[in-house]
Amino acid sequence: MVGTTGRVLDHMERGNLNFSELKTIILDEADQMMKLGFKEDIDRILGNIKAAVASMPQFLLFSATVPSWIRGLAQSYLNPKW
Repeated sequence: MVGTTGRVLDHMERGNLNFSELKTIILDEADQMMKLGFKEDIDRILGNIKAAVASMPQFLLFSATVPSWIRGLAQSYLNPKW
């Protein structure tokens, strides 16, 4: 599945997504998403994924820059303790 934060949230609210067998999470352009104010949306999506999966999926984070908010995101979700 590929989607923007808004589209993923829309499908989550409608009950159209089942994250239980998710194997990989990819955030592309993470710096731009944070810069544009999508942190709360990303946290909400990742929180739902965390609640649905039995084991931590592979998490890939792509960002052209690494400002402090990206380091914070990486520390929160690229942690083996999930």
